[in-house]
Amino acid sequence: MLAKANRKELKAAAQLYKDQIAEEKHVAREEAKVVREEVKAKKAADRAAKIKAQNTKKAAQKSQLGKRRASRLPSSAPKPQKRCDVSGGVAASPEAAPAAPPKVNSRGRHIKVPDKYR
Repeated sequence: MLAKANRKELKAAAQLYKDQIAEEKHVAREEAKVVREEVKAKKAADRAAKIKAQNTKKAAQKSQLGKRRASRLPSSAPKPQKRCDVSGGVAASPEAAPAAPPKVNSRGRHIKVPDKYR
C-alpha cells in the first residue's frame, strides 16, 4: 500500500515536472516568435524606405529630364572605312600577283569581293 502511494506521488511529480518543462518551452517559443516578428517588421520597414527613396530619386530625375529631345540628323561626314593591315614577312609585289578569276555563285551571278579581303 505504501509502495503504491509512493509510485502515485512519483508519477504526479514527474507529470508536474513534464508540464513545467513544456511551459518553459512554450514561453521560449513565444519569445522567439516575438523576436522574429520584430526582425521581419524592421526588414520590411527598411525595404519600404529603400523603395521610397528610389522612387523619389526617379521622380527627381524625370522632372529634370524635361521635354523629349528632338532626333538629330545623321552627320554629313561619312565614317572612315576600316582597313585591314597586312603586315606579312615577305612584301608581295603588285605585278607578281595575277588577277583572280571572277567569283561566280551557283546561279551564275558575279560576286564582287570587297577590297579589304583581296
